Amino acid sequence: MAPIPRAIVIVTLILLSSFNVCVGFMTQKQEGRTYSSSKPMATKVRQSKDSEDVFLLSIDGTLASSTRQRSYMAVSVALKVWWPSLQFTIHELGMSSESFDYANDKDLNDDIDESCEWLIQKLSALASITQQGNTPDAMLGCDAVMLSRLLIEEQLLDKGRSNGRGGKYGSKFHPSGDISPGSKVGSRPLTVGELYTNWGEVKDILRMRYPYIEEGIDGKIRKKDPLPEIRNQLEAYQIGMNLPPWQSLAYDVLFDYSESNAQLRQNTMLLLGHEAHLPIALQHLAMLGYYLNVESDFEDITDMTRSLCEGHCNDPIMNVAVTTSDKAKERSQARQLLVIVPDKQSDETHSDMIGRIVTDIHKEDADVTRNIFVTHSSIEVLKALKPYLADDTPRLFQGLSKCTLPNSSTSVTLALPSWTDNVHPTQQNEAEMDPWLNLISEQQLVELISAKILVA
Repeated sequence: MAPIPRAIVIVTLILLSSFNVCVGFMTQKQEGRTYSSSKPMATKVRQSKDSEDVFLLSIDGTLASSTRQRSYMAVSVALKVWWPSLQFTIHELGMSSESFDYANDKDLNDDIDESCEWLIQKLSALASITQQGNTPDAMLGCDAVMLSRLLIEEQLLDKGRSNGRGGKYGSKFHPSGDISPGSKVGSRPLTVGELYTNWGEVKDILRMRYPYIEEGIDGKIRKKDPLPEIRNQLEAYQIGMNLPPWQSLAYDVLFDYSESNAQLRQNTMLLLGHEAHLPIALQHLAMLGYYLNVESDFEDITDMTRSLCEGHCNDPIMNVAVTTSDKAKERSQARQLLVIVPDKQSDETHSDMIGRIVTDIHKEDADVTRNIFVTHSSIEVLKALKPYLADDTPRLFQGLSKCTLPNSSTSVTLALPSWTDNVHPTQQNEAEMDPWLNLISEQQLVELISAKILVA
């Protein structure tokens, strides 16, 4: 066998030495985990049922698909607010105002008159502006009421020219061909795209354009800001509102099916948009087939829960605690499903409510390693939460960006759900481009919340 040249031997030894040095000190950072090839990694493994991780989930949009119900509610309330010309306009368009009488129990998929379907469709398409926001009024649905008032009047300007229009959008957002032509005024209604782009300015104009008409004791007509009356009507409406359907992932998010009997997860908090939504939220939970055992920090909830329990006495028990953000951390110690309600007295925004919960959790147990996942269907809420992260630079973890809170082992992940029907593609793109936000899929959320082994 011929001897190996000395030069080749020297080069080979140098390369091997360099490789060993690199291997000895090289670390890989992948999906939030650090690996070292010089020694085995100490892996911390914990079962999800004992996990310190917390999931904050908005009910509206994330867990329940309520766009059609809220669109119907907006028109119903607009007809209840004292705008004298609105009833006349409805009939002039050939629409049936009785279709929006929420005193009658209706199936919103089958019982809506065909003459009114275009309005529901157009309001639903614009849910990305009326159901986005951070204020109590936005969460309650005030914007949708103002928009429905505008859309009805705008259709009169069309002079019937768009009636019966075909195409992907025309057939959905305009009356069908057999509806009366309406006003003699020659113009056209604003398109969905125009309303989406200019809603911030349009919304402010509408409050002045459509004042609340009130007749005083002296018989004189007075014009007032319509928002207080809209709020009152919306809060009164909630009791008769149709139940929105659950999203398909809601069962996997709320329950653990790993054992023979489904168990309610203990690490989730459901975020209610407004205190007025509480009756419909509890009724919605009861419809899952459970007897609700409700503990509440609100005084006037007893009669409500008593009626919800009727017909569910033989069903499994679901322990539910209804509370506010300042008591959420204390309530989380018990084995209950938490429903968090914004503080109506202080006009608490959703970002402030979530920020209070996050702050209380990480301050009390600063040394505990945990992740707080916030999934909310309003990008405005998520953007308003970024100051709570103290400008921490986000880093990737399991494919999602997260921030570690200062002086603690708590990390926060802010996510916009991709499956909700009140999020516009532009808002999805914004979430993807923002380093502090994430666009999360149904599969990602279910895997995060139901994973049996978490590695930190």
